[in-house]
Amino acid sequence: MYADNHVHTQYCPHGSTDEMEDYVQAAIRKGLRQLTFTEHAPLPIEDTTPEKDSAMRVKYVSAYLKRGNELREKYKEEIVIHTGFEIDYIEGKEQETLRFLKRYPETVPHSLVSVHFLKLSEEDYFCIDYSKDAFLNKISVVSYSYLAKRYVETLLKALSTPFGKWTPKRIGHITLINKFIESHGQTDLVDWKKILDKVKAMGYALDYNFAGIDKPYYKKTYPNEELAGQARNLGIQLIYGSDAHQAKDIGRYFERGVDHG
Repeated sequence: MYADNHVHTQYCPHGSTDEMEDYVQAAIRKGLRQLTFTEHAPLPIEDTTPEKDSAMRVKYVSAYLKRGNELREKYKEEIVIHTGFEIDYIEGKEQETLRFLKRYPETVPHSLVSVHFLKLSEEDYFCIDYSKDAFLNKISVVSYSYLAKRYVETLLKALSTPFGKWTPKRIGHITLINKFIESHGQTDLVDWKKILDKVKAMGYALDYNFAGIDKPYYKKTYPNEELAGQARNLGIQLIYGSDAHQAKDIGRYFERGVDHG
């Protein structure tokens, strides 16, 4: 099935004002057969980014889910529509996240778990993909090797079914730590074989995310083509996602992928 399974909406504070229906219509025009909305779930911590715009506000959750259901019914003859969440794995806040997932169990099969924030201390949850300048400043203080180490540790926890049977079994953009890699010139220190082995062992699928191609200091898919090929060889499912934050980006660059899914 030709599908885009990582899509944001007007409820994303760092996205566009394009309505959910705009994304659906764009998907139909591009010949997609399935679309999955995965808006950023409200964070279980105070947002540490300067703009405080990482995730959907709690007050919009019901409206988001209601609109997803309305569109699924309206367009059921043209496209399959699912509604889930992009769940941030926040180390130390597993119980808060579990309570959220239990409130919306119908979304779990259509959701993914991502790592954007690393717990560096009790007071410091650092968002690794907010901006190049923020990333460079942080590695000047704590070192790139330390940040990479914490990323691996956090990612492995996210891949350990931290929310029990309510854990979404798709992991988002696993190479996000490399979003700014061309700006700092450090060598990639992550043992990706270890990560893929964990993905395989725990039965996760990979978000095969095409947003990275448009990132000026990365310019690749998350994960890159080589890692995606290794994942396929291990029998890991790749689930295509544009990570669109505006309707025109639905299905972007899918033709470059290692397969269609």
